[in-house]
Amino acid sequence: MAALMEKPADIIAAACARRDVGGFLLEPRDFRGGRTERETYFNIFLSRDGALSRNPVVQGLFFMGRGEYIKPWIEFRYDPLATFPDGREVDLDELGLTGEVFSLLGVLIPPGGSMMVIYGAEAHPFSAETERGLKRNFPPQATPIGYRLWEAGFRWYKDWYFPEGWLEGAMKLQATRPLDESIRLLREAQARKELEEFVSGMRQRGVPDPEARRALARAEEILSSLVSDGPSY
Repeated sequence: MAALMEKPADIIAAACARRDVGGFLLEPRDFRGGRTERETYFNIFLSRDGALSRNPVVQGLFFMGRGEYIKPWIEFRYDPLATFPDGREVDLDELGLTGEVFSLLGVLIPPGGSMMVIYGAEAHPFSAETERGLKRNFPPQATPIGYRLWEAGFRWYKDWYFPEGWLEGAMKLQATRPLDESIRLLREAQARKELEEFVSGMRQRGVPDPEARRALARAEEILSSLVSDGPSY
C-alpha cells in the first residue's frame, strides 16, 4: 500500500497550528493514529506569552476522507475552560470565542462532511445546556453547540443521544455541511419551518426559564439571518 502524501495530522496542523483566537494561540499536539492511517487523534491546547494551558480545549478524532465519496469528518470534546500553569483560568465561551474555534475546525470539513461534538455528561455549561435543551426537544440549532455548528455552515443535524449498537461512543450532536446549493436551500427551508414552530409555541406557552429564553433568542437569530439571506425554496 502506498504511503499517504498528506497525513491527517498534517491537515490539522495546517488548519489550526498557531492560529490566533482572541489573543490566544491554538497548539495542536498529542497526535496518535486511529483505526486507519487516514485517522488521527489529537488535542488542541491554548498558549499565550509562551505559556501552554494545562488542559486541552479540544480533544478529537479526525478522519481525512477517502476519494470523492467518503467525506472527512471530525468528532471532538470541547472544554472552553483552560487553566494555565500560573493558576489563571480562561473561559473561551465566556469571552465569546467559541464560534472562532468551531469555524477553524470547520475548515477541515468540505461539503458533505460532518462535525460531531460530544455533549453527554460534560461539566461545562456550554455542553450541559445543550444536553438539557435536546432532552427538552429544543431544535438542535437552538442549543449552544447546535447554534455554533450552524454558524460554521452546517445544516443537517443528528442527535446521537443513544448510540446505535453501542459502538459510536459518547452522546454527541452531529451536523453535516450541505453537499451543494440545492441541499443547502432545502435544509434551510426545513430549519425555518422547525424554528418558526418552536418560536411560535414558546411564545404561546410562555418562556419559563433562562435556558429557554436563550434557546428562543438563538432560534430568532437564525430565522432573522434566513430572512436577510433571501427566500428559501
